[in-house]
Amino acid sequence: MLVLRRRAGEAIILGGGIEIEVMEISRTRVKLGVRAPREVSVARREVAVLAEENRKASDFMISRGQQGVGDLVRLMRNLANESSKVLPGLADM
Repeated sequence: MLVLRRRAGEAIILGGGIEIEVMEISRTRVKLGVRAPREVSVARREVAVLAEENRKASDFMISRGQQGVGDLVRLMRNLANESSKVLPGLADM
């Protein structure tokens, strides 16, 4: 991993026309600006991880077909019923 120090207004350039600029620095955060071609996807890591988990879940449900959807609904109802013992009203949602 390459580690660089930059001040507000300074930038780094990556291959493929990608530029990352330090827009603002506060005590606990750094605001970055990213310039990239439209065909380059730019996302926060946590969003990319969540999207991958959603794709895997979708592929799994498609592979299970209608029976898989029924199994999932039953599982969710069971979880809601168990949770309603701790949090009344949850199973009504």
